[in-house]
Amino acid sequence: MSRSDFELIAPPHAPFHSDGSLNLEVVEQLAARYVETNIAGVFVSGTTGESSSLTVEERLTLARRWCEASRNTELSVIIQVGHNCVADSCEMAKHAQWEGAEAVATMAPSFLKPASIEDLIECCAPIAAAAPDLPFYLYDIPVLTNVRLPLDVFLQKAKDRIPNLKGLKFTNPDLVLLQECLAVDDGDFDILFGCDEILLAGATMGCRGAVGSTYNFAAEQNHRLVAALRSGNLATARRLQLHAVRRIRLLQRFGFLPASKAVMSFLGIDCGPVRAPLKNLTKAELHQLRSEYEALEATTPELVGAI
Repeated sequence: MSRSDFELIAPPHAPFHSDGSLNLEVVEQLAARYVETNIAGVFVSGTTGESSSLTVEERLTLARRWCEASRNTELSVIIQVGHNCVADSCEMAKHAQWEGAEAVATMAPSFLKPASIEDLIECCAPIAAAAPDLPFYLYDIPVLTNVRLPLDVFLQKAKDRIPNLKGLKFTNPDLVLLQECLAVDDGDFDILFGCDEILLAGATMGCRGAVGSTYNFAAEQNHRLVAALRSGNLATARRLQLHAVRRIRLLQRFGFLPASKAVMSFLGIDCGPVRAPLKNLTKAELHQLRSEYEALEATTPELVGAI
């Protein structure tokens, strides 16, 4: 399958054995699935990857394994190095460059938070400098970090302090701010959209790529959504977007991350349990989720055929 001008990037789940230790053999299975479903790259140790529940050593290990697994593929590897300790973020960024990643990203510290754009730049600058040869992205996810700042201003002010600043992973439903960020420097920055529920809006506004949890198991449908938009078939794009919303609502009922890992197991890739404080699904919940998920997905072919 040829890659379109709009790229989907998957944030891999952190794969665990039943005892909670890392199961690195699953990385190759995930990489093979991403290649098969035309995923452009991976966003390692993001929210979907339970990064806040991993030790720094585990994150270094996963980064190394993903760089190795992707080396002979077309997958790009972005390593998310955000941490409440900036020094640890710097260590992980340096390691990502050493291992051969294509880019690094960081979310803002979320316990003791940056209160201004200047504070945010002070956090990001040393992290980006630790991997000076790699593009640097700020990962904006205010629903989790509770850091809510005008990121168009960040892009304008940070570019002189952070020469390798590439753009944002924008997991933020504020479409007004999205427009403002896309307009900075005549669209020179790369804004990766992170809200699967409104992918259609992000693609319409000018984003050229997206990072989303559901691209792990529903990449094909999201590729078709973008293809429908590009071909001018807006009605089909809207139907596919609504279907994506229904898929996400279903997973949210069971707990989005444990349900997402369960869906991967339905597809034959067992990423294992989630870590506390998240709660794993019971056998009855797994059975119910599978029944409802498969029934929902059985309704997609008629939408796909309309493109």
